[in-house]
Amino acid sequence: MKVYFKSFKEVVEHVVSTLSEDVIKVFACTGFKVWKRRNIFVFEGKFENPSRVALSALNLSKDLKEANDSNTEMDHGRQLESGPWRPPPLNVYKANWDASIDRASSRMGIGVVVTNWEGRVMATLRSSRKLVPDAKLAEAVAALRAVLFCKQLGISRLLLEGDALNVVNDLNREEVDWSAKGMIIQDIKSELK
Repeated sequence: MKVYFKSFKEVVEHVVSTLSEDVIKVFACTGFKVWKRRNIFVFEGKFENPSRVALSALNLSKDLKEANDSNTEMDHGRQLESGPWRPPPLNVYKANWDASIDRASSRMGIGVVVTNWEGRVMATLRSSRKLVPDAKLAEAVAALRAVLFCKQLGISRLLLEGDALNVVNDLNREEVDWSAKGMIIQDIKSELK
């Protein structure tokens, strides 16, 4: 059977209407990685091998599946927020942080959004660095980066918000954890003093 499409929109409509949910997710990840490859080539002049793009897309879809799997979610200590987003109290800033891991490229990404008490975005940060081997450690590194970013901005009254429950719980604990993640948590606590 031959199928012809006049636009990418028609391709997407065909994929969504005829293929399974798992294949649609792989298709979406592949589209994202192809677009990202194109942007890297256009804006940075770097060429990425197409087979690496395909492998990266498969790894991304696998990571997304793991992240959405309830058992994996519990293993990583992540908790979905159940209520609506709320701005921080008057004259307090909120730094929302998160980390992501791209195993195919051996990189981790950090994102931070700083909002004021009116809910207005005041600053954002995105950062990429060599892969941290553990997802929990990556989340702790992202939280530390959020705190350091806010210090650079001169923000002293700060509320941290992240979706890594294990990091949030560790920040609220008094006892010292001597693991690599625990040392990052101690750095965060000392920066917040």
